[in-house]
Amino acid sequence: MSHPVYLSSSTLPRMPEGSRNEWRGFFGHGGELEANAFFPLFWRALFSESDIQHARFIDAYDIDDEDSAIEREECLEEFGADAAYPYLITDKTSALQRLASRREAVIAAIGERYRPLYEGFEAWTARGFADHILLRTQGLPDAADAEPWLRAELASIDRLNDKKVLDGLMSDLSRRDADAVWQLAGIGASPDNAWPTPALRALFPDPRQRKPRKPQTQQQIEKHERALAAQRSSKPRSWIDPVLEWLAVALAAGATLGTYAFTRSVWLALLVFLCAALALGFGVAKLRGPRS
Repeated sequence: MSHPVYLSSSTLPRMPEGSRNEWRGFFGHGGELEANAFFPLFWRALFSESDIQHARFIDAYDIDDEDSAIEREECLEEFGADAAYPYLITDKTSALQRLASRREAVIAAIGERYRPLYEGFEAWTARGFADHILLRTQGLPDAADAEPWLRAELASIDRLNDKKVLDGLMSDLSRRDADAVWQLAGIGASPDNAWPTPALRALFPDPRQRKPRKPQTQQQIEKHERALAAQRSSKPRSWIDPVLEWLAVALAAGATLGTYAFTRSVWLALLVFLCAALALGFGVAKLRGPRS
């Protein structure tokens, strides 16, 4: 089940409020990244615990938006008018300062090979977000109770020398099907300023994406066609084949022994054997016939 968490560009210093119809103008001011029910490590490097704020569930829908009227009524029934959940908001200047100051500690913890990804994330953050960076958590199944989780995750960014903090992440990164971009920085959720960049994706390929097959040369195509033709013209063996072969051997041997018994001539017996073997071999081949 999907429980999306979004890292969004914002021109507001807080979560948009549906009671002020602010969602209608929220999108389109920068890029957005997505994760699924987890807080990627590089996202944590953007924030501090002082960035935690709270928003009402009902404010996720503009009050004058007819298209979301049903969802708004259902939200009122489920949560009421005042239920709130925690989220994170910071200004871009502070986020970039934190990324820079935490860079070496993060890379020392996860490994030098991820430096290009971290520095690429820094560069993308600088150009991909507007004045503020917003972590939207309302997609979590337990969003109302997410504050302890958020505080624990934010505290962990400054305790990366503690092996226990990174055990789970490093275990995930070591899996053969692990996508380092997804695990560490999330994936772009908007067409603006795509993430990851092609250069970073080349360095950190997604193992779930199959590599395109190389086009075959004409020589390879002709060789493949000849092999298929040979397969079609071949005669697959069945249980009848060995029976016919052993029967032919028995008849040839019987004719040879019979000739020798009556004539006592080795040469004549050998001649009969050769003639019988040729005749029976031709007969067996005709009986088997072509099979496809």
